Amino acid sequence: MILNILGAAALGHLGAEFLSQFERLPQKPFKCNMCLTFWLSILPFVYIYGYDGLLASALASIVSELIYKYL
Repeated sequence: MILNILGAAALGHLGAEFLSQFERLPQKPFKCNMCLTFWLSILPFVYIYGYDGLLASALASIVSELIYKYL
């Protein structure tokens, strides 16, 4: 589960960085690391882990924001 959270956080961060170059997209949820990671990971995590996937998706979004701030 930890590797899935780290992978989703990295994927969400990369997606937000890629989408930030497009000016026509709204700021939220496409250019925000936290928002994009949460919405990208919620369906796979709920499918894999059930209701615990909500917690995993929230943790992945927080880790994505930490990656953005500190790396």
